[in-house]
Order: sequence, then structure tokens, then C-alpha cells
Amino acid sequence: MTNVYELDGRRLSDKDAAHAYLQEVLPFPDYYGQNLDALYDVLTEGSEDTLLWILHAEAVHPAIAAVLEDAMEENPFLTVIYEDSDEEEAYEA
Repeated sequence: MTNVYELDGRRLSDKDAAHAYLQEVLPFPDYYGQNLDALYDVLTEGSEDTLLWILHAEAVHPAIAAVLEDAMEENPFLTVIYEDSDEEEAYEA
């Protein structure tokens, strides 16, 4: 079974505020460090199939997007799908 999480890319546009949002929505440990290195670590440590469906992908901060991409390359259990607000169909990065 795949864990699916729908994320609002507009809430990922500010790098600092994005960490609080991600910790609120995703099952991150209490010790999550709320920085890009900690984000990479928790995303690459997962061993369950996980899908992050990001709506309004055009709003995601480039540094957050880069960490998501790097984590997806490292962790075979992680899939990130982006959907821009002006697109009808989603695309997988």
C-alpha cells in the first residue's frame, strides 16, 4: 500500500515556513530539524512506498524542489508528482 500525501505548493514557497508545513502534513519524527539537510534525511530514510502529490508546483521554492528531486533519486520508495495550477494533467519529475 502506498502512502499518498497531497501538498499545496504555495505553502512550500517560503523555505523556512515550508518546514513547519511539511512537519504538519507528513509523518516526520519529533526531532525533525526543519532545514534542508533534515528534509533530505527524513525523505531518504523512508522504507514505505510514499507518493507526494504537489499541487501548485510552480510555487515551490527551488531549494525545496531540489531536495525533493535528490531524495526521490536516492530513495526508491519515494515518488514526487507535480501538478501546476494551469495544467490539467500532472507530471512526474
